[in-house]
Amino acid sequence: GTIVFAVACLNPAGAIAATSVDASDVSHGVLRAPDGTMAVFDVPGAGTGPGQGTLTFGINQEGTIEGAYIDPSDVSHGYVRASDGTITTFDPPGIGTGPGQGSVPQNINAPGVVAGQYFDASNVIHGFVRATQGAITTFDIPGAGTGPFQGTVPLCNNPAGAITGNYIDPNDVSHGFLRSP
Repeated sequence: GTIVFAVACLNPAGAIAATSVDASDVSHGVLRAPDGTMAVFDVPGAGTGPGQGTLTFGINQEGTIEGAYIDPSDVSHGYVRASDGTITTFDPPGIGTGPGQGSVPQNINAPGVVAGQYFDASNVIHGFVRATQGAITTFDIPGAGTGPFQGTVPLCNNPAGAITGNYIDPNDVSHGFLRSP
């Protein structure tokens, strides 16, 4: 069958985090080491149906990968995969549990802090930050809408802890933001 690769990120050592999609439309995480060897991985609990599986979104200097996995109910959850292959799953409090809801980590910085967003049960989008040791802080940008598919969408965090992204206001207009550490 056909396998499609989508490269998510490259770290300074040359390791690449990617997602492969198999012929059954199931996603799998891929780590390509600097020497060219590849390891395919699936987060425990990831669904095995079309549109489900393991997605990678970033890799930091330490080789820690972050991403999401889609479970058999089509709900998204976050994970981090340490350089030794250990996988830790997580969800911010208040995530929705319906299809298309859940958490979507977007970026991991050098210290291992993950930033992303989650959809609640009403499909409102909220931001979160997951500290290296696992503590999760949620946040909403002032002026962000509170209707379905409105809210706070963090996209990137730097080593100092600043977060950039956009927020969608009550009129469905997108604006940029910078959240200081």
